[in-house]
Amino acid sequence: MSSLVVQAEVYHKTTTQMSYSVSSALAGLIAGPLIFVPLAQVIGTSSCIFWSLLGSFACCIWSATCTGQGDYMSFTISRLIGGLFASIPQCLGNGAIVNLFFLHQRGKAFAIFSTCFTLGTVAGPTFSGFIISHQSFAVEYWWIVALLGICAVLVFFFLEETGFNRDRTAAYPHVPESFIPKKIATFFPGTQVVPHITGQQLTRFIVAPYLIGFSPAGICVGIFGMTLFGFFILINSQLAIFLQPPVIAGGYGFTPQRNAAFLFCIWFGILCAQASAHFLNDRLPMWFCKRRGGVWKPEYRLQTLWLTGVILMPVGLGIFGACLQYHEHYMVLALASFLIAYAACSSVAVPINYLVESFAGNPQEVGTVMNGYRLALGLAINFFTEPWEKSVGIGWVFGMAAFFSLGSFLLVILLMWKGHVIRQWSYGGIGKTDDGAKVVDAKTAGDA
Repeated sequence: MSSLVVQAEVYHKTTTQMSYSVSSALAGLIAGPLIFVPLAQVIGTSSCIFWSLLGSFACCIWSATCTGQGDYMSFTISRLIGGLFASIPQCLGNGAIVNLFFLHQRGKAFAIFSTCFTLGTVAGPTFSGFIISHQSFAVEYWWIVALLGICAVLVFFFLEETGFNRDRTAAYPHVPESFIPKKIATFFPGTQVVPHITGQQLTRFIVAPYLIGFSPAGICVGIFGMTLFGFFILINSQLAIFLQPPVIAGGYGFTPQRNAAFLFCIWFGILCAQASAHFLNDRLPMWFCKRRGGVWKPEYRLQTLWLTGVILMPVGLGIFGACLQYHEHYMVLALASFLIAYAACSSVAVPINYLVESFAGNPQEVGTVMNGYRLALGLAINFFTEPWEKSVGIGWVFGMAAFFSLGSFLLVILLMWKGHVIRQWSYGGIGKTDDGAKVVDAKTAGDA
């Protein structure tokens, strides 16, 4: 964040200590879905999203008021509690995608959805960097307060509850047609838009993320996503620390405004990843499916990750580390940031899509699992980056990260090879899957 350096001066803390506020927000982002996503089975997805936005709205106001010298701890706690609410919409969105899109359309849908929340992690620091160059750092939180308020209004007026009962075991309640009664039924506590569930069923929804997350397939794609996105979080959260110190101190002497402008290389990386996902995330898996008789296997989704796992992320991290080590031109750093952002964004949608199709009855719980894995390394990494750098040097911090990312892709290769068998080792009987669905007819498959 561009304001880390400025806030460090206000609170009389180091920039490393300020990065702990980022880690506290990440802790909230991980814990929040574990608490609130099961609640969506009771009161509905739309209601959870609406009230989580209001919770984020309140916490952002709290952060904006922490402008005094002694407000460091209050600010850090506000980020923690705000994080509890912030990741709920992105986890619950998985269920809506599964309800609304067919199997051969989900690659694009998950890519667009994941791009939105990945781009948000960059858009905030970018706009805030331009703001803080001319205004108090509190203003960068006040504009987000306004944005959250607009989102809450849009959700209230336009978001509809989605639901599809694949097992035919429960009926969705009838929702009123007129506007006011429908909104009351949708957004206010009760079970007016979702089937009533028993305590035993709720317990299963609470336990499901742990069963999925610690299943062999969940561990394999989770570690891959954790590694790639974790190092992306490291760069995104500490980029100001690399760029804004004076040249004599090993930095690039960037102002917060130049730092914000630099972040557009990450924007381009995310948008290019989205463009490639639009053309590949459904077409390439369907091509593999066609070549193998038209019978679907979720592992076909993983074939789109070769470029990301073998080339883009390791090369990007290597260039980033070498650039900092030898103080190369900042445009070299921009190239590395572009590659890392491209790879990180590509590593979000595909693993989620794969696990959703491996555990077809629990898309929202899959979102909770992958959210936790994706952010876990980012939560911890700010605490050990400084001693790691002192031990091996900044170049080898990212050099080692490149090898770690390459090693994590071996787990994805294992799933490509034996994923059908590995998925059978799920716990608790939740391994309902889209495996074996006929998505290409035999004649078409034979002509391929």
